[in-house]
Amino acid sequence: MTTAPAAPDPVRAARALVKAGEHGPAATLLADAVRRGLPALRLHAAGRLLARSDGAAAAPAAGPRVHVLGELTTGWLTPMLRAWGAGLSATGPVTEGGFDVVLQELFAMEAGAADVVVLVPWAGARADRLAPDSELARWQACWARAQALGMRVIQVGLDLPGPGSAGHLLSSRPGGLRDRVRDCNRALRENIPDDAIFVDLEAIAGDMGRRAFYEPRRWYWTKQPMSEAGTALLARHLASATKALTRGPCKVLVLDCDNTLWGGVVGELGPHGVELGEGPQGQAFRDFQQWCKDLTGRGILLAVATKNEPEDARAPFEQNTAMVLKLDDLLAFEAHWEPKSLSLQRIAATLNLGVDALAFFDDNPAEREQVRQALPQVTVIEVPPDPVDYVRAIEDSLAFEAPRLTAADAARVDQYKAETARKELSAGFAKVEDYLASLDMVGELREIDASDLPRVVQLVGKTNQWNLTTRRHPRARVEEMIATPGAVCRTLRLRDRFGDHGLVGVVLAVPDGDGVLRVDTWLMSCRVIARTAEQFVWQGLVDAARAAGHTTIVGDHIPTAKNRQVAELYARLGLEAVGPVPGAPDGSRRFSGALATLAPPPTWVAPAP
Repeated sequence: MTTAPAAPDPVRAARALVKAGEHGPAATLLADAVRRGLPALRLHAAGRLLARSDGAAAAPAAGPRVHVLGELTTGWLTPMLRAWGAGLSATGPVTEGGFDVVLQELFAMEAGAADVVVLVPWAGARADRLAPDSELARWQACWARAQALGMRVIQVGLDLPGPGSAGHLLSSRPGGLRDRVRDCNRALRENIPDDAIFVDLEAIAGDMGRRAFYEPRRWYWTKQPMSEAGTALLARHLASATKALTRGPCKVLVLDCDNTLWGGVVGELGPHGVELGEGPQGQAFRDFQQWCKDLTGRGILLAVATKNEPEDARAPFEQNTAMVLKLDDLLAFEAHWEPKSLSLQRIAATLNLGVDALAFFDDNPAEREQVRQALPQVTVIEVPPDPVDYVRAIEDSLAFEAPRLTAADAARVDQYKAETARKELSAGFAKVEDYLASLDMVGELREIDASDLPRVVQLVGKTNQWNLTTRRHPRARVEEMIATPGAVCRTLRLRDRFGDHGLVGVVLAVPDGDGVLRVDTWLMSCRVIARTAEQFVWQGLVDAARAAGHTTIVGDHIPTAKNRQVAELYARLGLEAVGPVPGAPDGSRRFSGALATLAPPPTWVAPAP
């Protein structure tokens, strides 16, 4: 009897590529291996290889630069975070500071040294002295310094491997050790800045089980208390938090139908014969549908991609009363026999999103593999064999982790449904101008106030497509620009006959020399692209700049893989290219124009009364 050859070791193959100077292919291979799953030791090795490539490659890895500072040794955590950062496309290079010198290192760092700082406390040595007020003061000093340096903050919470000498019962009583840990975490969580994230170490360790998450021997030998598996899990949560902080969560959950939303094949069993609602598995399918529907309440969009006859796939949604999900809950519905990757591309195009905004959930491993190979940017969630585990699988993927929920997030599904109605309307017009006029669009440019700041910071942190510079400013920097004398900082709100888009645009323009106003940041939601809303914003910006006494306006385009559509925007608005943007990557351009000579651009957006 012959045995199948062992699968090639991706880490070993990547090591050979790095040795040959092939850093790009090595990083791609390692990122794919991380997404598919690596044991903790191989994850650590992958992270070390990626760090080696970061230092040797001609161009640094894309993504935010992360610096880890801890009251414990971070030498195991940092490579694992780098590996997960590659697997989730969440980070660029990851660096670390020394042991237990968090605030000292922050004050020694210079502005621009990193984009995100991860702060990792360890209460073991001072457990008996834990108090919410003093703990909060310690970390608030770190937050303030990090924000002054222009870095965004990920704060890890406190935890302990056990209840201490008091035991479980006494430790959980008021004033007990575990009770004080929870009080400290509550103080950190409630006071952390709006543009920062609190990572709940107590919950993460509890999910795994503290006896598996912690390894006392490692603390005594290396001053790092987590086990290899525990460190890998924390690293995954930190990479996910970085992604949530800088790009936002996945926006769409794309679901298969047969044996994913119900049991059995609808083409064989019919809409009423599928397993749903009755028996343990039928109840699990129904509960899974309810969980997916609940996602829409926080702004996650749902879509279907199934290999089925269209009428068969739709029948349970329309006819089976046990279905929780209805067709109206779905923003896109792809039912045919073509590859699933084509379905996902069409769904992304329909919703005007990149494919990296999609998470794919399909019980068929062959379909998951096809999507992994064709569209590596898509988050492919591994589906367990039993539907009772479906919810946990998506929760464990961390695909939809978000730092906070804004009113705009909660309204997103309704806004996309209104967008579908707009597209149906547009098909009835021969000229785009007539369609735009029929929308009855009304725009409002407002000065940014405190109530806008959470949404403004969220958009600055994650908007990619319609974003001239993709500069990621923390809240403190946004507040500084707003307060600058002569600055013009505005938000755009847009509504039309189908509904209210909400706050969909941000402009941050600051004085930059005698009579010059420089547009530092200009971004808009993809929902309002091609509506002439940009012309409306531009004219409002020009009018405000003139009123503030400026004579010249300057704007930058810093190219990325996603913002090509705005590359010629300033030229179309009448500005001239005057050279590259100082300190920006190759291909950037600065544009300039005299405010007195700029003509109003055409727009079908009327100002609010």
